[in-house]
Amino acid sequence: MEKIFKLSILAATAIGIIGGLSAASHAADLGPAPEPMPYQQQSDNYTSGWYVRGDAGFSWLDISGLDDGGAAIAGGGIGYQVNDWLRTDVRADHAFSHDGGAYDVSSTTVLWNGYVDLPLSMGFSPYVGAGVGYGWASYSGAGPADDSGFAWGATGGVAFNMSQNITLDVGYRYREIDVAGPNYADHAVTGGIRWNF
Repeated sequence: MEKIFKLSILAATAIGIIGGLSAASHAADLGPAPEPMPYQQQSDNYTSGWYVRGDAGFSWLDISGLDDGGAAIAGGGIGYQVNDWLRTDVRADHAFSHDGGAYDVSSTTVLWNGYVDLPLSMGFSPYVGAGVGYGWASYSGAGPADDSGFAWGATGGVAFNMSQNITLDVGYRYREIDVAGPNYADHAVTGGIRWNF
């Protein structure tokens, strides 16, 4: 009986050793544990897509029977860059007093615009756009009465990405306001800046 007991202990010990060696060999086959992923901090240059803009330039009247030497124009707005190709903004612009000869004319428009951008290498993005909204035309001197009405515009230009947040914009725009008598219309060349935040 004692002999059987000793053989049982030896057999159990042998099975334990063989099992331990087998588990160790399987663990060795798994290789080293993977390295933890490094922490990635969010870039300080993140932008939400929203931007504000400011523009200034020069405008020429396009009203039948009026001569014009041109006038300064200024404006600003807020917009959203939907993706690399599409953006939209609401923009207010004011053309200061045009010397039309018979009378002086100034105008203000608020337009909702949509643009198609063509992003190219080196940070250049040609674009075209159009907008609709409302406008006011103001006449002084011997001109017709002040008036307001539906307004629209068409634009094109080139944007230059100076950084993740700053874009310079040079463009041309035609505007028209539906008023009594000849519609107010002008051509403008502007330069501006967009700040993406």
